[in-house]
Amino acid sequence: MRWLSGFRRRNSGELARNRLRLILAADRTDCSPELIEMVKEDLVVAVSRYMEIDQGGIEIQIRQETAAAGRKMPALYANIPILHMGNKGTF
Repeated sequence: MRWLSGFRRRNSGELARNRLRLILAADRTDCSPELIEMVKEDLVVAVSRYMEIDQGGIEIQIRQETAAAGRKMPALYANIPILHMGNKGTF
C-alpha cells in the first residue's frame, strides 16, 4: 500500500505554506516560481528512477551562499524524503 502514499490529500494550509515558500525563494533569487517548480518536477523524475520517494514531502530552496572567492552565489538545496531504497535503477 506504500504506492498510495503519493496520492494522499494535503490540506489547504500545507498547500498555501508550500506556495509561499516557492514565492519567497523566487523573490530572494530573482527566479520565477514556475522555474523552481519545474526544477522540483525534474528532480522527482530523476530521483524516482532509483528509489521510492515521498513526492508530497519534497522541499526545494535556493539560498545565497558565499563562494570561495567571497562573492554571493545561489545554491540549490533539496530535501527529498526517501520511502524505500529499493534496487530500481538499471545499470
